[in-house]
Amino acid sequence: MGSVAALRGFLDQALSDLAAGKAQESERLAKAVSALVRAERDVAEFEGEQLAATEKHDPDALRAELRRRLTLFAEAERAGRSNDELGRIAATGAAE
Repeated sequence: MGSVAALRGFLDQALSDLAAGKAQESERLAKAVSALVRAERDVAEFEGEQLAATEKHDPDALRAELRRRLTLFAEAERAGRSNDELGRIAATGAAE
């Protein structure tokens, strides 16, 4: 998925459209962003389930995935990412 900043930009545009009286365009854009975020979560969850199914039989793969997620989380925390983003990383292993 595109960056969080790009999605935020689309939401800002939706707010501008709403303020300018373009309610339909605003709603269309906001719904598109919402659908993209939901789809990204679904894909991350599916990937996690697939990985979990294969890792149950491979402890080395499980340790490698845990290290990957911890590294990603630590880097995001050091970069000052939001609690929402840190929570997403913890839950799904996906940064964006």
